[in-house]
Order: sequence, then C-alpha cells, then structure tokens
Amino acid sequence: MQKIFEKISAFFSGIADRLISILGAVGMAQFPQFFSQYLQRLGGHLQEIRRTINKYEQAAESLGISFEDYIRQHLTAEERVFQTSGEVIAGLLNRLENIENSFYQLQQAGPFTRWIVFFQEADWEIARQTLTFYTPGIPTSMEGIIYAFTGLLLGWGLFSLFKTAFNTLDNKIRKKG
Repeated sequence: MQKIFEKISAFFSGIADRLISILGAVGMAQFPQFFSQYLQRLGGHLQEIRRTINKYEQAAESLGISFEDYIRQHLTAEERVFQTSGEVIAGLLNRLENIENSFYQLQQAGPFTRWIVFFQEADWEIARQTLTFYTPGIPTSMEGIIYAFTGLLLGWGLFSLFKTAFNTLDNKIRKKG
C-alpha cells in the first residue's frame, strides 16, 4: 500500500511541478506583453497632447503672435477665465515633456531593464488604464521567450524549494513519531 501511495504522490508531484512551471512561464511572459500595451497607450496620449498643443499653436499663429506670447497673455490676462486657460496650456506643455521623456526612456531601455525604467517613469493613471484593458498573450519576441523561460525556471525552482522543505519537514515529523 505504501508503494502505491508513493507512486500516486510522485505522479501528482510531477503534474504539479509541470503545471507550476508552465504558469511561471506564462506569467512572466506577460511582462513584455504589458510593456508593449502600455507603450502603445502612452504613445496615444503623447500623440493627443501634441495634437492639442498644435491647435493652440495654430491659434497663436492666426493672431500673429508666438506661442509663448499666446500663453503669457493668457496667464497675465485680467480675466480669471483666460488665466486658467493659460494654466491649462502650460500644464499640457509640462505633461508633454514628461510623457515624451517617459516614452523615450522606455523605448531606449533594454529588455531586462525595461521593468526598472517602467517603475521609475510610469504614468500610473495610464498604467491603470492599460491594466483595465489589458489583453494577455504570449509574445513571440526574443524578449518574450527569455521572460517565459525565466518564469519557467522560477516556477520550477519555487516548486522544488517548497517540495524539498515539505519533504524535510515530513521526514523530521516521521522521525519524531
């Protein structure tokens, strides 16, 4: 009876080992997938801000003044309504600079440093939006394959560590009993 129990235990242990390894691979492969979707969304925000600023630049040009003068005149206007629109435009320019920098930093980051750069540069509102509409997938790029392989090893390693700790504890309990 003991041998049957050991064979059944080994069978389920082997299935669990493979399942956890596969889950680790699939899980880690989501990092490049998420980065890709985040970068697409970030690029969309960047394009929209540029489009909006371009409209303000065209408005300034149609008045025969520079864009900087256009903003300055809004900020120094007597009317609070115009002052707030100047603040909005100045805020858009600041946001444009931040998103351009973040986008550039993420594009330049290597596959193994991208997640570090992401945590340093992320716009968390855009990251939340990305996560809300995130579509899981298995990237077939070399980066995706490397992350998947790393996840496979991590899953297998964690399972092996857990299994070894459990077996050690089980052996100690059996020796005492």
